[in-house]
Amino acid sequence: MLVMLFWHLCWDLGLLGLIPLYRMEETPAVIVRLFIVCSFTLISGICARFTRSGLRRGGITLLAALLVTAVTWLAGDPAWFGILHLLGCCMLFYALAGKRLERLPDKAAFGAYLLLFLVWYGICYYGPRVQIPGLFIFGLRTPWFRSSDYYPLFPWGFLFLMGTVLGVRVRRDPGTGAGWPAPAPLRFLGRNALWIYLIHQPVLLGLLWLCTGRTIW
Repeated sequence: MLVMLFWHLCWDLGLLGLIPLYRMEETPAVIVRLFIVCSFTLISGICARFTRSGLRRGGITLLAALLVTAVTWLAGDPAWFGILHLLGCCMLFYALAGKRLERLPDKAAFGAYLLLFLVWYGICYYGPRVQIPGLFIFGLRTPWFRSSDYYPLFPWGFLFLMGTVLGVRVRRDPGTGAGWPAPAPLRFLGRNALWIYLIHQPVLLGLLWLCTGRTIW
């Protein structure tokens, strides 16, 4: 969460012309962005092993994702299938199919998910575009498709499933990580991640406006 907040702060500084915006498309910034997405997705998959309210959590997350789409569409830069859409759909899918998936051998399942992630990553980001609209949720985009935030079910859903396998070890060993109790502010960030994700951009832009007098509008 802290890395995500810092990355978006840098992005906002670029939008306001306070730092060169092109820096956010260079390799170091892209690596940090991928770290954030992979962390969110894996941790969400791990947590799916512990919740008894996967349908409720998935539904709330997906509703939040639709809210993000509506707001970004009104702002002129729509996010059609971003990280919240991905996580909400994955939570709902695992709540419905998780019991069957958990019967698979852990190592074989993890290896299969990893292979599918790599294959579909290549198809999604380096493969040819398609002519059929509406397949973007599966990583198949038309030449004219654009989304300000885009993490389709394929390949990123397989990363979520890899997290569910990693969650087996955490669940079997409740003491994992107990040697380093997180400070209260970090626990607050983790327990309220969705709501912080929803409000952090308006808060950051508001603070920057107060400090610099600049806005993105």
